[in-house]
Amino acid sequence: MMYTIRQASELLGIPAVTIRAWETRYGAIKPTRTESGYRLFSDQNMEDLRFLKSQTDEKGLSISQAVRILKEQQKLRERLGEAQTETVEDAVNQSHQAVVDRLYESLINFRTEQAKTLMDLGFSMYGYDRMIYHILFSVMIKVGTEWEAGRASVAQEHFATQFVIQRCLSFFHLFPVDARVPRMLALCPAGEHHQAGLLWFALFLRKKGADVLYLGPDTPEEGIQKIIEEQRIRVICISLTDPNLMQATFAFIDRLRGRNPELQVVLGGQGFQDVPDTYAACVLDGNSQEQWEKWFEDLMLDV
Repeated sequence: MMYTIRQASELLGIPAVTIRAWETRYGAIKPTRTESGYRLFSDQNMEDLRFLKSQTDEKGLSISQAVRILKEQQKLRERLGEAQTETVEDAVNQSHQAVVDRLYESLINFRTEQAKTLMDLGFSMYGYDRMIYHILFSVMIKVGTEWEAGRASVAQEHFATQFVIQRCLSFFHLFPVDARVPRMLALCPAGEHHQAGLLWFALFLRKKGADVLYLGPDTPEEGIQKIIEEQRIRVICISLTDPNLMQATFAFIDRLRGRNPELQVVLGGQGFQDVPDTYAACVLDGNSQEQWEKWFEDLMLDV
């Protein structure tokens, strides 16, 4: 269906003069023209205008910021339309991969504004869960893989990792705390500097209503007991990627358990390999949200 500028203005609640400005000044949309030169707006043009209005009115973005996000979205639509996909699932996966690739490239080239735009685009297109647990997780994996292969420098790896982590941490205060959920502590032990897996799990817990004290990477043992006592911590979440730190981590946990018999422990990360039977039940698969859900359900049954 095609709409005149008057119809578009009335249906969307956007003044005609604003629509013209978004077209001519920012190049946000490209309506077709009649032989007489009148604008005609397609359904997709209408959706793009509706998107710009929501970004400026509801999210408080400037029109230039909203247009940047829209143009990235338009590029992805074009790329997806050109792809020869057999199923809807394939199409979605290709779209996801396009965002992962573009975000990775912007980060390793230190293009901060472009990366911010792509982040906003991803959240607007896919929502919180898909963006966090599929796209950003994939970006972090790619960053680590490229660094280990020598195709990304230490500086590039640090910048990309910190950029993603800071954006994820910004969500911690968005979810309400459920007083029924036990208070938790999340950390990587001393010597462990990779916190992506821990952060992903902590975000899962925050969305479930848990009040999570997030300490992050390379956390020394000193002071942990005081936090557990004063903050009434019931669950401690520990992530480990280096198996060489496993025995020292178990010794650390044993000391905490000796002082806090009721403390529950949950472990994750590839660093926990050939785990002793006494800790086997504490280990969760870092990539399985189904297992996370089951663990959380069991935890709440004991509350």
